[in-house]
Amino acid sequence: MSRKFTWITGLAGAAAALAFATAPVSGTDAAAAVTHAQPGAHQAHPITAEEFEQLAEAAQQPGATTVAGWPVPEPRSYHITSSCAPYASAIRQGAAAWEGLTEGGGTPVECRNNYITDCGGGSNVVGCNWGMGERIALYPGGVNDVALLAAHEFGHDWYGHSNYQCAGWGSPAEVMAPTICNYWAGTGQRLDSDQAG
Repeated sequence: MSRKFTWITGLAGAAAALAFATAPVSGTDAAAAVTHAQPGAHQAHPITAEEFEQLAEAAQQPGATTVAGWPVPEPRSYHITSSCAPYASAIRQGAAAWEGLTEGGGTPVECRNNYITDCGGGSNVVGCNWGMGERIALYPGGVNDVALLAAHEFGHDWYGHSNYQCAGWGSPAEVMAPTICNYWAGTGQRLDSDQAG
């Protein structure tokens, strides 16, 4: 199953926006709201540039907290490929968001020079995690905060999107939120469509 980011349009978009605007927000059990992703050899998770920019903006808002290595269900490792050499420091920052994630072996992290087109659909995709850590691709040129992009994609090693209402850095659930609440360029976006690619 592919996880795709889609644009909210028309009547369905208005209904989704109304549902998100009126849904209760849990401030105390945010970490518990993160769902575990289902393993699958062809599972992929894309994120668009516009959606990612909203995550970065939310992290810079007053009251946003810094990341201190959140616990994960099981330890994992990753290695940064040569294509990511210019972004290695930022990728390590994103990895540091997850306590059990270490560098050396494991998931290859590659960087692209353009939007990712082999992630199961969508346009302007800037990040993808295939098979819960089999491979990660990032398009650092499509975002302002490569660390946040990396943190979100690394998070898909363990977690699917959360039911937290808005994305941000305050908890694992915020990092993995499926909704961008600070609309970019006047468009509303929902991050996860759960449609097969």
